[in-house]
Amino acid sequence: MPSATPLRYRVAMPEPSSHEFHVTLDIPALRDRPVLDLVFPAWTPGSYMVRDFSRHIYDLKITGNRHLLPCERVDKLRWRVASNGQPVQVSYRVFAFEQSVRTSFLDQNRAFLIGTSLFFLVDGAQKRPCLLEVEPPAGWLLSTTLPALRGTRHRFSAANYDDLVDQPVEVGKHRQYAFRQGGTRFEVAIAGATNADIARLHAHLRRIVGATGVLFGGFPFDRYLFIIHTLPERGGGLEHASSCTLDIAGMAFEDEKAYQRFDELCAHEFFHAWNVKRIRDQVLGPFDYTGENYTRLLWFHEGFTEYMQAIILLRAGLLTPEHYLKDLGEDWAKYAGRPGRNVTPLSELSFEAWIKQYKPAENYANRAVSYYEKGKWAALLLDIMLRQATAGRRGLPQVFRRLWQSHGRRGRPVTVHEIRAAAESVGRASLGSYFSRYVDGTAELPVPAWLRRAGLTVKARSPAQAEREDRVKARRLQGWAGLSFASGEGAVVKNVIPDSPAWRAGLTFRDEIVAVNKHRVDASTVGKRLADSAPGQTVTITFFRQEILRTTSLRLVRSPERRWSFAINPTASRPHRRMREGWLRGF
Repeated sequence: MPSATPLRYRVAMPEPSSHEFHVTLDIPALRDRPVLDLVFPAWTPGSYMVRDFSRHIYDLKITGNRHLLPCERVDKLRWRVASNGQPVQVSYRVFAFEQSVRTSFLDQNRAFLIGTSLFFLVDGAQKRPCLLEVEPPAGWLLSTTLPALRGTRHRFSAANYDDLVDQPVEVGKHRQYAFRQGGTRFEVAIAGATNADIARLHAHLRRIVGATGVLFGGFPFDRYLFIIHTLPERGGGLEHASSCTLDIAGMAFEDEKAYQRFDELCAHEFFHAWNVKRIRDQVLGPFDYTGENYTRLLWFHEGFTEYMQAIILLRAGLLTPEHYLKDLGEDWAKYAGRPGRNVTPLSELSFEAWIKQYKPAENYANRAVSYYEKGKWAALLLDIMLRQATAGRRGLPQVFRRLWQSHGRRGRPVTVHEIRAAAESVGRASLGSYFSRYVDGTAELPVPAWLRRAGLTVKARSPAQAEREDRVKARRLQGWAGLSFASGEGAVVKNVIPDSPAWRAGLTFRDEIVAVNKHRVDASTVGKRLADSAPGQTVTITFFRQEILRTTSLRLVRSPERRWSFAINPTASRPHRRMREGWLRGF
């Protein structure tokens, strides 16, 4: 609808310390729509939970011909107004005080505009072009990939509503940087204080961008913007078609691990410019902003991206194979200890993300696992299986390249059947068993066995065996109760693993343990007092449940936990070495 009169949005912030944006929407005469439904989004694409942003709207006024128009509140996010086809102006305020990648924010130092938490959509007019005018305080800068109208600095155009809300705007006195790669301009906006070496962050971004561009054969945009917020704590990232937002712990750059975390977050969100923004499930754009958009492919869009972020860093030279394998062993130990990892299929974990992963009940850890985490291991397994089938020459990167050419570049949505077909084409082998067992089934992922085939040595040791140099510590690591505790001062039970000693003793969620063998405990000492006893010994637990003091006994068993290590096997066979080299060093 290129010739249609656009919807005009204006955002002012005359009192930043109030944390309220003043928003105005001018709707042109829509002769075919005498009754308008104004809808406020309930969620932000890329963050799969209903958040009901309309709860932050205040002072809503709807006028036509300078007169207030009556409107009907239909539900929590929809207002209905009889416009009689005439122009309408909608004005309101939005309270914005949550610092996250998915919500708008305003204070006296900066503003962050993300359209799903700021802008009404006009139902039925989502394809109409949009104009955005931002009125910042004096001296504040603007960073966005929305194209500016000619001769202006604060007025921008968007092809439609989806385009408008998919391009965030950073406003304030942030630092701005830019570089070019492959004909594309990359911009960086960093807001907030940090003890990071900015030049190093900039250099790492260039290498991540370069490695990803090599994988896909170029970039699908002329401009791309990294918005980086430095906060007291990490807050994750959110992808957009031509930008991403990264919330990092600004003063946490105290070691190399901090730079690695930054690199991983950047690589992950940048990879999403392809996987999920362009290589995507049918339901993930255009979006229904009124509620859940169910997909069974989040394991692919998020979990496989979680895996590919490390592959990108390996190819960019920001991560060595040795360091990667060390991290991989530590991560596998965590995953292999998840009691719910083989209960719910990956495809179902994706579908239920809206109501389970992001609104977890107390038993979530025993019945499910994150599709990010399990999806990462499913991706690694598929990559190595493809490497074996092709003597190390092709793997998961080639699957993504093929899907980009066949679907993403052409704007065609992807299905699980087409993902399987692309993988089978790359490996020239049937993968029906892989998808039925590990995507739609609950079979244990045989990662250690396949890593041995990929030329690695794989070792699993009990916690006690891993501490052989300290006999006292090794002895104290032998016992296991099957408990985990919530963060805080008190020893409050977070989870009890099914069929563990604690489970059989009748302990459950939210019990507060106050004594072990009559010795008072808190969050910092409960583990120590349990470790005083050996496997086979009975421990007396005193605890509060709903303000009633209770006592039970449990018999410790030998710890089933394992610490894993993966390393390059120098005596691996030639076929296994070829698999390993293709996996760790080649695209």
